[in-house]
Amino acid sequence: MNDQFEVGDWVRHPEFGDGLILESKGGGESASVLVSFPDNSRRRLMVKFARLSRLEPQPGPPSRSKVAEGGKPARAKPGRKRAGGK
Repeated sequence: MNDQFEVGDWVRHPEFGDGLILESKGGGESASVLVSFPDNSRRRLMVKFARLSRLEPQPGPPSRSKVAEGGKPARAKPGRKRAGGK
């Protein structure tokens, strides 16, 4: 199995679920990745311990909400607060 993961790869972790690789560092025994998971957590994982499996990309156009330009996840724009504290 190729343990080299790239930014933008979708992976599955046995405990945390499916996630998007935001950053990849190092190689070999010291390779690590920063993964964004659906619960809005970001976790830096050592590839040799994480038991990650790469997910095949789904057919169709890429979703703009998944990744913004520059490989960073898109962030929702903050809403305006209502007057009167509601």
